[in-house]
Amino acid sequence: MSGALDASALRQKSISNNIANVDTANYRAAKVVFEELLQKEINSTFTGTRTNAKHIAIGAEGGIPSARLKQETSVFKNSGNGVDIDFEMSQLSQNAIWYQSLTYGINEEFNLIKNAIRGRG
Repeated sequence: MSGALDASALRQKSISNNIANVDTANYRAAKVVFEELLQKEINSTFTGTRTNAKHIAIGAEGGIPSARLKQETSVFKNSGNGVDIDFEMSQLSQNAIWYQSLTYGINEEFNLIKNAIRGRG
């Protein structure tokens, strides 16, 4: 979940930057690539995390990919600008909902841990 939160924060920054440059000539929109990389990693081979060198390795060595920015190549305006403001605004709303659901999930995990420590169910 921490990787997804990092990706969502980077996506928020990227979308905001795209919106801020909607009228900048020759600006190309940036897109965050995370979910595709994560799915590719999951599909390749499942790996277990070892917390001690003496533990038996599960699957191939790998890990959670980090989010990356990717420049878009499409152009929407005569000025060479590649930002579609309607698309960016919808992505901004979608990312806000995704971020809220991730933080809710993490809060629930912490509440479960807190209840386990206190000994209440």
